[in-house]
Amino acid sequence: MIKKKFIFWKIIVVIFVFWFADVFLHFHGVGETNYYYLSKFGNAVLFSLIWFFVFDYREHWKKVVYSLIFGTWISFYYLISSYSGAVQFLGVNALYSPPPFVIFGISLHPFFWWVFHSLAFYAGLEIAERVGRK
Repeated sequence: MIKKKFIFWKIIVVIFVFWFADVFLHFHGVGETNYYYLSKFGNAVLFSLIWFFVFDYREHWKKVVYSLIFGTWISFYYLISSYSGAVQFLGVNALYSPPPFVIFGISLHPFFWWVFHSLAFYAGLEIAERVGRK
């Protein structure tokens, strides 16, 4: 019972760290729609549940690999469901191109979305591990 309680808090920590970091950077950048905030929240919940109920390794390289998978998925999902790619293939016209990745007024290449998403999720996993220790 105690282990499941810690898992619940670890999941909450990972979701909060990732989602707060994402909202914070978008808030100080170009902003985002509620759909994308909610979709990133949902994906963070999904990947956190998978990590803690299926994997939950303490080896850092496994966390890095999983975080890279998460970062790849969320960045791919974000682009394909929003501005280009499959939505246009399915006949939905995007009204605009992806917004620039802006952090504190500095415009970065969209590649950094992937780097940021991966690092933010990894940070959540590391912080959650420390929270879960007695």
